[in-house]
Amino acid sequence: MTGAAGFIGSNLVEALIAETDWDVVGLDNYSTGSPDNVAHLATERRFTMERGDVAGLDDLGGFDTVFHLAALPRIQPSFDTPCEHLTANLTNSIHLLEVMMRKRRFPRLVYSSSSAIYGNPTTTPTAEDEPISCLNPYSFQKYEVEKYLELLAQRHPLDYVALRYFNPYGPRSFNPANPFNAYSSVMGIFLHRHREGLPLLVTGDGSQQRDFVHVRDVARANIRAALANRPMNTAFNVGYGSTMSILDLARRISNRIEFVAERPGEARITHANVDRARAELGWTPTISVEQYLARELG
Repeated sequence: MTGAAGFIGSNLVEALIAETDWDVVGLDNYSTGSPDNVAHLATERRFTMERGDVAGLDDLGGFDTVFHLAALPRIQPSFDTPCEHLTANLTNSIHLLEVMMRKRRFPRLVYSSSSAIYGNPTTTPTAEDEPISCLNPYSFQKYEVEKYLELLAQRHPLDYVALRYFNPYGPRSFNPANPFNAYSSVMGIFLHRHREGLPLLVTGDGSQQRDFVHVRDVARANIRAALANRPMNTAFNVGYGSTMSILDLARRISNRIEFVAERPGEARITHANVDRARAELGWTPTISVEQYLARELG
């Protein structure tokens, strides 16, 4: 698993240890993830953590499944350092495919893509056949990897599943020591500021809507994708299937709210149609925002 020490990666490792009998090898360069995220798993005999970069991989022998989560998944920084993000999000992903092609071994690849590729969708809830409309370099890089998978699968026996995450949240989604860590969700940021006695900062007027999906549901989607019939070579939405405005979320957490400038390049709404994942992966989200906040604020 690449990106195993990140927010989603560390939660996926936990799920794999708890729900399967698989041996898990994690790889992370700790550019956005943290060793602390997997420190509690150090004694797990079926889990091995290695420090390294995807670009350094030269063999995937022995693995039946590769979960590829390593990325720099931040929209606003992708405008400022596009080359850095291009290397992490596209070039390293293609390197992983080249290793498979060179060694002529093709384990199932479960690729962490993003709903950001839909931009401002014309249809909500948004299904997988929605036209692609990238609003920022990050989403374009994610979509490019999907297209490479599609094109290379025409000449090589690739076996992949792309999971288009909507707005993941949950344990370890925000690290105050590294505000640019992977998937620093607004949920995690709001809860952190609330606990610190700080006002919540809402961008624009807060009317933008998000489909929040709990990271444990995201982890289960990864496992279902790994176990699905082979080959699939397709993409699935991974969201809860409902929306909430950022302002509504803020009001559920605190009555201390301040408004800041709207950020360009971000969608006005994300709302997943997850019918396909239900039908073909047997996956259904189970944890609602209301349940999560009741536990966190109770």
